[in-house]
Amino acid sequence: MPGDYTISPARYEDHSTLADFLAFEYFVHRHLDWRTSLDWLGHQPFNVAKADGELVACYAAPPEPESVAWIRLFACAAMYSRQNLLKHFLELSLSEYKPGVEMIAALGLENWFSKNLIQLNFELYQQIIVLEWEDKAPLRTFPADSSFYLRLMDQKDLAEVAALDALCFPPLWQIPMAGMKHAFLASGHATVIELDQQIVGYQITTEALSSAHLARIAVHPNYRGINLGASLLHNLFRHYQKLGIHRITVNTQNDNLTSQSLYKKAGFVLIDESYPVFIQRLPG
Repeated sequence: MPGDYTISPARYEDHSTLADFLAFEYFVHRHLDWRTSLDWLGHQPFNVAKADGELVACYAAPPEPESVAWIRLFACAAMYSRQNLLKHFLELSLSEYKPGVEMIAALGLENWFSKNLIQLNFELYQQIIVLEWEDKAPLRTFPADSSFYLRLMDQKDLAEVAALDALCFPPLWQIPMAGMKHAFLASGHATVIELDQQIVGYQITTEALSSAHLARIAVHPNYRGINLGASLLHNLFRHYQKLGIHRITVNTQNDNLTSQSLYKKAGFVLIDESYPVFIQRLPG
């Protein structure tokens, strides 16, 4: 099996070569992301492995937020050892991270990738589960206090929404400001709930031709338990009913019982689809 290759930082000039490589290789892991894999060019670590001038593998895991580095991309030519290359990329990444990066994380979207992560001593941390809502029954109404105001999200809201997101989620699942901009631009329907002109809840949903995906929903910890999340969902369902979209999916963590309770009360049901989340904790 070939083993002679050199690893170096990816350059913007590699874009077309990388695009061709990712289009034709079989062993390609792409993180579920608001950005495409190649949008991470210029963010380190984003490295490539070449043999005799030919691209044989690539890897990107820049930290975002600052304490967590998700593996955004890993691809390897079939004739090379995926485990060895992933190991070399990981080792190089450790030398590139600044103090404060606490873990490397990865979604096990492909069996071969999950096996490589386990072989490299990644810890199975959580499972991402999928729930589905289908428009088969009358909508339940979830009234909130009339002092709360639900409206469409605007681009000027993004800094406040990102701050709320950081308050509501642990670092592993936070969307920093840069990612929030991409999330908003990719959204089909995004709303916020205000109290005294302060955003205390929000949701972002993407859409396809015949379905939608609730990508993000959060309510300020001080205002939970008073139907704000349910109100965001009710508005979401009504919006997509009017568009003729009657199927909505959502992801959450298997140990996030609070969000599961909200979704099930709103009519979501668990489906047979899940993805493992792996982490490798870094020395402090």
